Amino acid sequence: MAKVALAIFVWMVSAGVVSAADAAGYRKAYFGATKPGTWAQYTMKVEGQADMGYLSTRLADEAGQQRVEILIEYMLQGKLTPAYTDYVLKAGYSLEKDALGFGKALVAMSSRQPGSPPYDMPPDVLDNTRKTMPDYGASAQFVGAENIGGKVSDRYRYTQKHPGNPAQIETGEIWLNENVPFGLVKQKAATREESGKIISQFEMLLIDSGVKAPAVQAAAVSKPAVAPGPTTLADAYRKGQVELAVAVASGDGRNLRVTFKNKGNALLNLTIPVGATTLDVGTPLDKLRLEAAAAKTLAIAPGATSPAVDLQQSGARRAVKGSFVITVYEGTPLYSGSVTIDTVKP
Repeated sequence: MAKVALAIFVWMVSAGVVSAADAAGYRKAYFGATKPGTWAQYTMKVEGQADMGYLSTRLADEAGQQRVEILIEYMLQGKLTPAYTDYVLKAGYSLEKDALGFGKALVAMSSRQPGSPPYDMPPDVLDNTRKTMPDYGASAQFVGAENIGGKVSDRYRYTQKHPGNPAQIETGEIWLNENVPFGLVKQKAATREESGKIISQFEMLLIDSGVKAPAVQAAAVSKPAVAPGPTTLADAYRKGQVELAVAVASGDGRNLRVTFKNKGNALLNLTIPVGATTLDVGTPLDKLRLEAAAAKTLAIAPGATSPAVDLQQSGARRAVKGSFVITVYEGTPLYSGSVTIDTVKP
C-alpha cells in the first residue's frame, strides 16, 4: 500500500492507461459456497508470535440476519487458548456475495471464551469495528492464477487505510477460490504507518474446510444474562491487567496513539473514562496523564491487543518524542522504550 504506487495508479486511471479489466474489484463471484454451517480453517502466522489457529464459520441465520463466528486459538502461558467472536449482519446482507467484507454490515458483535459468559460489544466498539474491518473488494487488483495446495486460486493485491493519528496502511495479497467457504485460500499482509514503519505482518493459509449442521453451532451460542463488568483503565493498570504501548505524535507531545494488551486470563472490558487518568509509570516519566474527550469501552480477549486509541497527554513534564511500553508487575511499574522528556509551557 505504498502511497507512491497508489498515486501512480490513480494517474494511470485518469490518463486512460488502466483498462477496464484492471479496475478495482473481483473478476468473478467467489463466495457462493458460504452456506449456513460451512467453515474454513486456517493456520495464521503473526510476526513475533506463536502460530495461531483461525476458524471461520457461517452460523444459522436468525430472524433473517446472517451470522459469522470467528474462533482464534492462541498460546497463552504455554496453553492453547480459544477465543470466539460472533458477528450479526444487517438484514439483506449476503455472505454468498461477499464473505470477506461483511464488516460494513455489522449490527451486533459479542466475544466469549469457554466457561465464561459472552460479552456484547457496546456501540462505540461496533462503530470502530465497522470502520476498521477490511473491504478487500474495494481495492482488489487481479494479479494472476496460482495453484495453492491443489486449489487453483485467483491472486489479488489490495490496499486498506485504517484511520488514526498516525493513520495505518495495510497492503497485502489474497488468493481466492469459489469452491471454498468464505472464498479465502491464502493471505499475506503487512501494516505500516504512513512513514513506512512496519507495525505488524501476518500470513494465513487454508488447511481444511467443510460443512456441519447449523443447529449444532446455534446451540453453542447460549447467552447468560450477566456479562463481565467493566474495569477502569486506572484499576486495570494498577493491578497489572493491562499493558499500554504508547506512540507520541510529533510536536509538543499532546497527541498520543495507544494500544492496550490484556495480560490476564479472562476477557477484559476496559473502560477509559472521559477526562483525565493519571498512571504511575516510574522512570523516566514518573507520571503519565492521559485525557479522553469521550468515554470508551474496549473488550479485549486474553493476550489480545486492542485497536489503537487516540488520547491526549497533559501536564507540563511529558514525553514529546518516541514510543514506549508500560505495565505493572507485582505492584512495580515497568517501562521500556525510547522517549524524549521535556517541560512544555502551558
